[in-house]
Amino acid sequence: MTKNKVFIGYDECDKAAKDRLLGWDVNKEFDFSCYDRSVDVAVDSEEAAVVKQDLSARIGDSSHFLCIVGKETYRSGWMAWEIRKAVELKKMIVAAKTDSTNNSPTALQGVGASWSTLFDFDCIKNAMH
Repeated sequence: MTKNKVFIGYDECDKAAKDRLLGWDVNKEFDFSCYDRSVDVAVDSEEAAVVKQDLSARIGDSSHFLCIVGKETYRSGWMAWEIRKAVELKKMIVAAKTDSTNNSPTALQGVGASWSTLFDFDCIKNAMH
């Protein structure tokens, strides 16, 4: 059985949630990747071009884009850009809120995202199918 290649999009504040997700995948059901460097440039700046190129390649190499929706994710210009790029590249979009009260990024609206109702590995896994 072929593993799904999943790019994990997450805000810097949600690094612990990303690490928890990676830890849950002990059986290696998914081939997870992410951009694990702090992005300290504005998404709309000229300096962002190199980061965008790297992110585009990583998202393009995946079958799924998993957005971890944390407390501050809806404010992230980078997350909005990543979601739009995943839509442009026709990736399956999956969203998982770390808490049900978290606001969703506007970029997730109307893109046919599959949602995990809980931040739980089985729920996230089910949302990817």
